[in-house]
Amino acid sequence: MIREGKVFLDIKLPQVISSRMPVFYNPDMVVNRDMSLLIVLAFVGEGAVVCDPMGASGVRSLRFLLEAGASKVIYNDINLKALEEFKRLIEINGADGSKIEFYSEDASLLLRKLKGCDYVDIDPFGSPVTFLESGILPVKRSGLLGVSATDTAVLSGTYPLTCIRRYGSKPLLEAEFYHEVGIRILIKKVVEEGAKMDFAIIPIFCYSHKHHFKVFFKKELGARRADEVLKNLGYITYCSNCLYREVARLESMKEFCPICTNKMLYAGPLWIGKLWDEKLVDKVWELKDRIILSQNSLKLLKRIKEEAKKQTVGFYTLSAIGERLKVSNLPTLKKIIFLTDGTRTHFSGEGFRTLLNHRDLLKLVENIKG
Repeated sequence: MIREGKVFLDIKLPQVISSRMPVFYNPDMVVNRDMSLLIVLAFVGEGAVVCDPMGASGVRSLRFLLEAGASKVIYNDINLKALEEFKRLIEINGADGSKIEFYSEDASLLLRKLKGCDYVDIDPFGSPVTFLESGILPVKRSGLLGVSATDTAVLSGTYPLTCIRRYGSKPLLEAEFYHEVGIRILIKKVVEEGAKMDFAIIPIFCYSHKHHFKVFFKKELGARRADEVLKNLGYITYCSNCLYREVARLESMKEFCPICTNKMLYAGPLWIGKLWDEKLVDKVWELKDRIILSQNSLKLLKRIKEEAKKQTVGFYTLSAIGERLKVSNLPTLKKIIFLTDGTRTHFSGEGFRTLLNHRDLLKLVENIKG
């Protein structure tokens, strides 16, 4: 038996986790499920109506019932074997099956039939793009949408042409904050999918962990609100020589770096607004003991709690400063955070955010060089 949260699973794991498993369960995605429960509990509270349209083993659905006090869970998986195994899992854990609606349909088609959900969780293999429009529709006003993406290599710049084709944005692998660029591209895509239907889809919490990104969005109604959200789309211009970075609109993008005159690179269009709602982050932290969290989830949440206080677009890393600014005697990360009044970022073990402008950071680096 495998335990996750309060759920016991009678499942034998293969040496390699893949979509070819008879019933899919990935223990490494426990962080994804932990965060889903916590965000819904903090944003909606108990009694939520939750839709899990790609339910697989059903561990997420069952945890919402047993740990987050969901009033109803809509479980779906097109694999009939997964559905039967989920029903067996309910019996094993002594859960109340009357609070669950069972489906075995194409996820996109089912989502278009549903409405009035407090939370819909889109967690496919690979890219979520084909499920976004359908996933937004059943979310009620002021409800939540969770979107996972495991095609992080595409979003972060390893396959730029695929990113342009799939998400309509150019990534930026050359920047040290390429994973953040990737998650901002994902947000942009979801925001646009909502806006075309006159929905304002607002990111309120996100994270990057191992091989997946996850973003939570609040849904509001109306073309005017959607237009306001779209104002947070733009570009990031970046100098690979001196690390200068800047948020820009298409009409104001600089061709050359204002500091070293190197030719600028760019990423976008993408989300240039906040990545976290600070009040929600604080509430999630307060509720962390309500859920049985993995150590990885707790560590991630602790890092984001501090990171959300300094919401810059992009961050710096020690290796980029050392290599590109030619600093051989760099201090420790702890020391440089102190010198810059910065904070660590969960996107990189050696990354930090600072509200210092770039020229002031370069002066600090010159002083370190001595």
